[in-house]
Amino acid sequence: MKKISLVITTINKLNKNIKNFDNMTQKEKWNFYVIGDKKTPKTFKLKHGNFFSIKKQKKLKFKFERICPKNSYARKNLGYLISAKNGNDVIVETDDDNYPKKNFFKKVKLFYKTKKILNRSWINIYDFFLKKNYTIWPRGLPLDEINKNNIITSRSKVKRKFLLQQGVCDLNPDVDAIFRLIHKKINIKFKNSTVNLSNALTTFNSQNTRWHISLLPLMYLPVTCTMRCTDIWRSLITLKILKINNLDILFYGTDIYQKRNVHNLNSDFKEEISLYLNSKKIYNVINRLKLKKGFKNFPINMRMCYLKLIKTDIFKKDEMKYLDAWLLDCKNLY
Repeated sequence: MKKISLVITTINKLNKNIKNFDNMTQKEKWNFYVIGDKKTPKTFKLKHGNFFSIKKQKKLKFKFERICPKNSYARKNLGYLISAKNGNDVIVETDDDNYPKKNFFKKVKLFYKTKKILNRSWINIYDFFLKKNYTIWPRGLPLDEINKNNIITSRSKVKRKFLLQQGVCDLNPDVDAIFRLIHKKINIKFKNSTVNLSNALTTFNSQNTRWHISLLPLMYLPVTCTMRCTDIWRSLITLKILKINNLDILFYGTDIYQKRNVHNLNSDFKEEISLYLNSKKIYNVINRLKLKKGFKNFPINMRMCYLKLIKTDIFKKDEMKYLDAWLLDCKNLY
């Protein structure tokens, strides 16, 4: 039986979503880890799961914890390390403004028989899950690719192993500030289906993602970029490293919906400017690197990618100290 953990981070008080996660993980015998930050209320307390306040995080003795800035979404990395340390086989991550449907806690499996996307270029993955024609795109997708390519899928289904699985989110899915500024009300319902990304290109997020523990080094959320960029930049680096290892990504819909926390959309837009300008650039840069195949080479490949992206001014020089601390913590867990 697989040992499963659910990881979120929060700066908010205990809400309906978190309480539900707490109760359901207890019922389904999942481990539940909530990573707090400086702004998290001191009164925050779970009934069943494990809440890690800043004070409790310091006792973990992870090198990354000692240098990670406060008030940073990258503190979520500690949840991944805790999951690995406690022997979890699969790490599921989401956010505190998401609410699970009944099938969110369905039996987690690695093998799926599904069609694969035949495109070998950028696609708008949301198009596959839409029930009717509608222009919506995932956060981080290059803006000039929103309506460019129709998704073409294979006729037959093939059984494959998926170490990384990304779910789409109903009602208020992960979209950028441009879409939100244009659409005051968002109420999307996606199809319940699965597809193999195969050789197509798209970004993915941290809103509803399942990682096999063998991919732990790739889960690193970078520190020296904005919160609206960190999981997207991670996705592009992960995408490249998985591709050279012939590892596929499963996209599926839908087992969760979002009632979004209050956001300042102008602030979100400002934090996302680099997304609009650099998503395609980042993938093109790392796609030219001569990376090495094999799980054991994940750390080497990540260092190569980040060093190159520092040289191209995507990340700051300090990113390497955070990445190296993360990679050392990962190494010490095995």
